[in-house]
Amino acid sequence: MTMQADFAQTSSNGVPRFVQKNRLLIACVALQTFAAFLVSRVLGIPFELHTFHALMSVCFQLVPVTLTLLLILHFAYLALIVRPERPIQRMIADAKSIFLDWERMATGSLALMCFVFFIGSFTFLKSAIPQLVPFSWDVTFAEWDRALHFGVDPYKLVLGLMGTPLVATVINVAYHWWFFMMYFLLIFACFTKINRQAASTFLVSTVLVWFLGGNVLATVFSSAGPVYFERMGLGTDFVALTDALKSFNQSGTIWALDVHEMLWKGYVAEGTINGISAMPSMHVASTVLMTLYAFSFGRWAGRAMLAFLSIILIGSVMLAWHYAIDGYFGALIAVLVWMLSKRLVALDSKSGRS
Repeated sequence: MTMQADFAQTSSNGVPRFVQKNRLLIACVALQTFAAFLVSRVLGIPFELHTFHALMSVCFQLVPVTLTLLLILHFAYLALIVRPERPIQRMIADAKSIFLDWERMATGSLALMCFVFFIGSFTFLKSAIPQLVPFSWDVTFAEWDRALHFGVDPYKLVLGLMGTPLVATVINVAYHWWFFMMYFLLIFACFTKINRQAASTFLVSTVLVWFLGGNVLATVFSSAGPVYFERMGLGTDFVALTDALKSFNQSGTIWALDVHEMLWKGYVAEGTINGISAMPSMHVASTVLMTLYAFSFGRWAGRAMLAFLSIILIGSVMLAWHYAIDGYFGALIAVLVWMLSKRLVALDSKSGRS
């Protein structure tokens, strides 16, 4: 079938199939984009995308890296598991079947384009949080943290159990590796034909959890996080934690310290990169979504992601980004949104067949 014929295929309502398959994702992104324009009008500020441009530059660099890695993994799968007589020829044939599947490419490309608008709207709304609702929940969350952890700040428990330069460096690397993991799975879910129900659930839940958690709830519960506690004039409760990180950086590598400063400068001087927000932890929330998606491939994948989730949760506290309660709340939101998205995808799929 030719490329033109593939694109010409439509659903019963006359909409191209690659659009029909993404209609739920498009609706979710449209809702967030509308919210961004609404906030722009209310605050009287332009819908600027400085942070968006920086993130998208990284995203487009990751697309070829992700595709290359997927090809390498597929070749390893063929060579070690399938073991065809001619693995290279099989690899070429498989690559052609994927990249010359025009409907698959169109569906995946449209889904990926949705995330272009999603990232733009998200970063704009995140940067607008202090203008909508000034940071006011930090003291409350610090108190709740102590109440939940027997009167002790969670970071003191973490530092007491594993507070060494080596451990902090490893956790810091994992915390930054999250960025690649997130983009890798998003790109994979956009184009894969493996368990499309789970892939669609992951894509939709990602948009909803970042919008509802990272934009809406982050605004309602506006907070800056432990690292900025003293700078906000709230006391010295977390100075010991930031001092420990600086100490670890002397013999290890704590990249988070540079990011702390970059975000703070963006906040006070309206720099290119801004968007301070602590509650809920989107690192934790998004990793919970990745974990739930991983379980669709098998227990081994899910358990591996559970280990990664544990590191991210610990890192969110150790690296001074979040109160522990931010992570707990983020995990709860992610599970609820996953359940909702799973239901929405099932209803959308049923509607598409009728």
